[in-house]
Amino acid sequence: MECKKSFVFGQKDKKLEIVRRHLEDSSSYRTIQKRNRLTKNTACKTVNEAAQTIKDSFWVARNLKPKWGGILVFDGTYIRVKNQFAKLARRLGWYQDERFLHKMIVLLGVDFHTRDLPHYSLGDNENMIDLVMYFQQLKENGYDTKILVRDGNQRISKAAEHVYGRPIITQLCHYHFLSKFDEKIACKELLAERQFITELKNRICSIIYASDIGLACKRMNDFMVNQNQFRISKTMNELSDKFIRDFEQLTMYLQYPKGYVPRTSNMVEGMNRQLKGRLRSMCGFESISSAENYIRLWCLKRRFQKFTDCKKPYQNFNGRAPLEIAGCSISKLDYLKL
Repeated sequence: MECKKSFVFGQKDKKLEIVRRHLEDSSSYRTIQKRNRLTKNTACKTVNEAAQTIKDSFWVARNLKPKWGGILVFDGTYIRVKNQFAKLARRLGWYQDERFLHKMIVLLGVDFHTRDLPHYSLGDNENMIDLVMYFQQLKENGYDTKILVRDGNQRISKAAEHVYGRPIITQLCHYHFLSKFDEKIACKELLAERQFITELKNRICSIIYASDIGLACKRMNDFMVNQNQFRISKTMNELSDKFIRDFEQLTMYLQYPKGYVPRTSNMVEGMNRQLKGRLRSMCGFESISSAENYIRLWCLKRRFQKFTDCKKPYQNFNGRAPLEIAGCSISKLDYLKL
């Protein structure tokens, strides 16, 4: 006689396998639908249910006790989240650009020496409130921010200093800084100044890419003496003043042993690209809570995921997950069953 009973254990394992396939194999909901003979809504619901129970960064910090290096590479990336107050926002004019009515920003910080994600959060944008809330939770998690690597948003440093109650050493991302020069070079309205902007950029690169801090300071002194040769227009004045203002933060990495502090935020931007690649097949989130849950799920998976293709000088990371590099014993743990 055939047994017609069903078992909860088997159903639960099957659901977790669907979630694991979605996260680790990058299977879209449509692919899961075909393989498991489910509706797309059922596949989506299965992942959302798992995301609701996943452990957050505070739980990981308190129970696994990772040991971080304190050099935080920080950046944010926008994702699509349905705004329940879109009609009200349009009527009251809360947003000048309506493209942001259905967007929120994922705030990510990567510990440079472990590649771990000590905290992650969702906010409206990189404003002081959301940034302060991020760093407050980061501090509660036990992360001691010693050096902050960031883009040109000065509010990031101000929020960190407000929370930690002390100055935070900052390294400004070279890529973000020099991209402003590339924008000016590509601007048709500044065609007559293109050559001068290019010369200024090359002069700045020779300073910030110096082999040591002594040589950088020597070249900076020469620049200060001869800076008038570049001050031929309002745009050139703005670019020169910006460089003089940010010189210390652009060369902070030279004041430490080689490789100790990164000079760009490429590491966290790479993770942002991976996240957006995972979300590309999805049409966005229906609510803020579902977006927060999914981000928490994806980030936890990333913390348990072993590296496979790290190049020199970080090839020793291969075969280990960020949490393992941070000193946690996770070989017998399943991030979906914590």
